[in-house]
Amino acid sequence: MTTANRLDDLTDRINRALVAGLDPAAGTLAAAMHYALSVPGKRLRPLLLLSLLECWDRPPEEGLEVAAAIEMIHTYSLIHDDLPAMDDDDLRRGQPTVHRQFNEAIALLAGDTLLTLAFERIAKAPLPAEKTVAILREITRSIGLLGMAGGQALDLEFTGTVEQIEPIHRMKTGALIEAVFVVAALLAGLDARVAGELRAAGQDLGAAFQLADDLLDLTGDEAVVGKALHKDDRNRSPNAAIYFGREEVERRMALLAASATRHLDFAGANSPNLRALARAMVYRSK
Repeated sequence: MTTANRLDDLTDRINRALVAGLDPAAGTLAAAMHYALSVPGKRLRPLLLLSLLECWDRPPEEGLEVAAAIEMIHTYSLIHDDLPAMDDDDLRRGQPTVHRQFNEAIALLAGDTLLTLAFERIAKAPLPAEKTVAILREITRSIGLLGMAGGQALDLEFTGTVEQIEPIHRMKTGALIEAVFVVAALLAGLDARVAGELRAAGQDLGAAFQLADDLLDLTGDEAVVGKALHKDDRNRSPNAAIYFGREEVERRMALLAASATRHLDFAGANSPNLRALARAMVYRSK
């Protein structure tokens, strides 16, 4: 099976797992959650997790529930980011955002409920209790005050000081991607040295992914990306390409990609799927 076919197969499994047990006919809240999870997306974070497990010959089933939970957390963050009080976007992945398809109140509740459902899915996963606790500890660290939520707050308070950009990127975007690599190590039972290399690779790729996103806002095609672009400059957003220039951002991305590759090599994470995903994170068109 080619890498592309294998990733398509994993994506299909993830998509089925995301909406399992969620009936859109059960009410407006359930319909909004189902809508948010059904809009086609890259599924980058769950694909990374399952592809990492493949490096140690672990079947996707061992990580599927946790992978789906991580995508639910990511989706909740997108729903809230799109709200008028935050980024005020009308499109996400080429489709109306949840608050446009439904309304703002339902969008808030859909995001909140996806977050709680994610933890329910992790708690129900067939894992030893100590492993479940360790996974929950890592994920909650990555999305709380010192991670995604804290980074979003810093983004909202950005004043144009370049020193603010790296912490915002690291917390808002990078922390959950880093957590994916650590969770894979926990699921696979890897030793501390390998887990440390994977954490470092996740940090590098998370930073590169956000830099690539910043470039896309300036140079991307809205029809391909599926959301409004060219907003960062007028919104005074912490876009590294605006403040450092395209060439400097591309230089940093190349350095981060090379560093991530070294860490993955040291960890022995050599599956073609994983390497294809890592390349796609840095050299993006959408």
